[in-house]
Amino acid sequence: MGSRWSLGLAMLLLTTASGWAAPGRPRIFITADDLPRLRAMARDETKSALGYAPADAWKELQRKADQFAATPYRYRVNIPGQEGGPSTPWEYTFSKEPPPRHDDSRHYPVWTAMFQERADSITTRIQYFTGAYLVTQEPRYLEKAKEIVLSLCAWPGIWTDPSYGSAKPCLDTGHAATWVGIFYDWCYDALTEAERQTVRTALVEKALAPINEYIDSVSPYHNFTAVLATGLCIGGIAVLGEDERARGWIDHAVARIQLNFDAQGKDGGAMEGPMYGTYAADNIADMIWALTTAGIPTALTEHPYLKTLPRYCVTLLNPNNHQQPCFGDGGPGAGFTRLMLALALRGDTDAAWYCEKANYLRPDSIRQFLALDPAKLKPRQPVYNPSGCFVDVGYAILRDGYNPGSAFLAFKSGPPEAVVGHNHHDHNSFVINYAGEWIAWDPGYRSYFNPPERRYTAGTLGHNTILLDLDEEYLKSQAVYTLGRDQVRLNKARIAEFFTSNAFDYILGEAAEAYNSDKERVLERFDRQVVFVKPRLFFIRDTLAAPKPHAFSFLLHLATGGEFQINGDGVDAIGAQNVLQTHVFSPAGIRYTTASYPGAERYGPYLAATTGRTAATTITSVLVPRRQALRLANGGFEKGMAGWRPRSVPGFVENHVIDTEVKHTGNASARIDRGGYYYSQPFTVPPGTRITARWWAKCSAPTGASSLFYYWRGGKAFASKQGPAATVNEWQEYTLTDVVPEGTEEVCLALQFFGDGQCWYDDVELTADQEVPNSAPAKVTPLQDGSAGAIAEVDGIVHVLLCGQAGVARRVEAAGKVFETDAEVAVVSLKSTGPEAFLVRGKKLLVDGKPVAPAQGEWRLRRE
Repeated sequence: MGSRWSLGLAMLLLTTASGWAAPGRPRIFITADDLPRLRAMARDETKSALGYAPADAWKELQRKADQFAATPYRYRVNIPGQEGGPSTPWEYTFSKEPPPRHDDSRHYPVWTAMFQERADSITTRIQYFTGAYLVTQEPRYLEKAKEIVLSLCAWPGIWTDPSYGSAKPCLDTGHAATWVGIFYDWCYDALTEAERQTVRTALVEKALAPINEYIDSVSPYHNFTAVLATGLCIGGIAVLGEDERARGWIDHAVARIQLNFDAQGKDGGAMEGPMYGTYAADNIADMIWALTTAGIPTALTEHPYLKTLPRYCVTLLNPNNHQQPCFGDGGPGAGFTRLMLALALRGDTDAAWYCEKANYLRPDSIRQFLALDPAKLKPRQPVYNPSGCFVDVGYAILRDGYNPGSAFLAFKSGPPEAVVGHNHHDHNSFVINYAGEWIAWDPGYRSYFNPPERRYTAGTLGHNTILLDLDEEYLKSQAVYTLGRDQVRLNKARIAEFFTSNAFDYILGEAAEAYNSDKERVLERFDRQVVFVKPRLFFIRDTLAAPKPHAFSFLLHLATGGEFQINGDGVDAIGAQNVLQTHVFSPAGIRYTTASYPGAERYGPYLAATTGRTAATTITSVLVPRRQALRLANGGFEKGMAGWRPRSVPGFVENHVIDTEVKHTGNASARIDRGGYYYSQPFTVPPGTRITARWWAKCSAPTGASSLFYYWRGGKAFASKQGPAATVNEWQEYTLTDVVPEGTEEVCLALQFFGDGQCWYDDVELTADQEVPNSAPAKVTPLQDGSAGAIAEVDGIVHVLLCGQAGVARRVEAAGKVFETDAEVAVVSLKSTGPEAFLVRGKKLLVDGKPVAPAQGEWRLRRE
């Protein structure tokens, strides 16, 4: 392996490996010196600086370990058929016998699902049993952990799904290596010599040696590298001093993570985005932690990727509901928390602040209970402007500082060169969050097995960008992309300009090359310029040119349950709590259409604002989010399950039925047979708000129905309010009222039934007693046909967008004023304190003959 490593990596290995030997036990995440403190923490009833009593936290963790101990691990799944084919049920109850093969559906990673850390998994149980034993020294936890690990040792072959057919390590191998290694380390003194030999031999032969042989063939940037390297490193630390190869395995793992870091965004950010970037980072955090407690020096913590990560995370964290946007495979959430906590514990105040906002400074797992040290955590809000761009990964954020009441736009254009497997064809697309709701939406994780859903989630059609020639012929196809219509490359787009100031943010994305193949040029130009006039106005200017005429469609998407209302020259995109007022103009004309893509209706509707056929044009769009009274989407289930999330666990999915025969009013109701639930779309209201849900229900059984408000923080339900239950087989109205508790980020209503019989729900309503601000619609008019810009009056302030040729002086009369400018783009806000302005490629701006200086800010990136 040495011949393939650079001199820099060789030096890294020398600084990592020299001067250390096998430490005592335990050595992974915790040392013998830490054990008295850890056990004292489990008895400490004093509230820490982080607001929790360690003893209370430990009781909850031990309770979870006891729950796991009460029943064996079981995993069930309906493996989806390929290309929309029928699913295949698969299940396994943990034992010494390996899981059944699934050779007819080898495309689905059932072993990965069982070995990844989830609410319940094989590795989760190892973590809780070994952790409980470490703290309590109770033999029952040791026996439960041994039962799992010794069974794994008895399975034939390496720890990977044999149905893959390759007999090579995969994600399951890395996860197994990590937690079998931790078990071996934490329980070492309680194992017999024969048990140690069994576990050590299995760990080496079923994971470490195969990973070491295989890992160099994995792309360094990929999360696969991070999972395998972490397993190799932690497993190597576990057997250090007992296997002469262990030191080399640790060095090899560190070198692969060095390459992984080198392959991320040079200016910050993870190539695979917040979801898979987080998956990789979580594992790497464990690796760095294990190296630290084992006393093994590492230069990884000084890598530029980790130095830039706090700012990347802070920039992407929207202040409304503390979620990061996610383009490509994934969905909104607070990412990178484990790695950010590792940096916070090393004194990084930005990382600590991020963890606090992401609700990660609570001991919700054995890992966090071990790691959290209030004395080392100093969260402080960063002092820098958090608007930012990350060119290498293709992300940019336009935001109003840390103000939770403003709009937040995330933009995607790139990567310029890297081809990232989990990315989508979504260059020059955007999402918008306002008041906690993603009002301009991205469909998220692609569907790998359903053709129409795959096309919508991964292709251009499902994203807020430009599509060419959207017609019936195009819609009949299920191909992810079509040359001449869609983006066909995952790269070849870039962020070309970025500016930020207190009043304006601006970005320019260039994406024409993403539509072109090596043999055919479809677009010569697709430049998208976005000006954010803070706190809630967006001007978008698209400049398009092609060798042949096309009809260009500006696409906008809503989440499931949303709806579009066309109002003359504008459209209201209506969500649960907000409206995105949208106006689109073009000299080539604009025709509005709304639809849901056939076969992918569950992802919500889209708007297409389509020009006439032309080879070159501009599209000028004005987007203004505003609040509205809380609205429950599809409360009568007339649109099927749109806006609702049924229980998707295998064995329960089929229990959820839209019943068109039994209903309270309208044409349908939602029925649950035997067991399941309907969760509403999450909504955001301030803590202290009184919320009320009303619905009609009937139930064929006297017991089994229930209702709740769930209160969410950091992606987890931390509190709930029990409501009334339907108990009779006739329609009755039910009401649930509560005050939203402190710390709540999102709320959802759950309508449930678990029992023998059936339960129906219909005509659901939600109300809140909050005062709704910013409710007045904006007044929007185009300048000429939009080619010269637009005027938007928002909250009594008039904002003027002026567009033209850079360097060519022009005079425009608009909004009762006379404007003179030579800028390509100029935005003027006519405030009572005087005009504020922003210019792109211009030196002159006069309003009624008086010069206006452009806003002072920072050009972080500027096109020559």
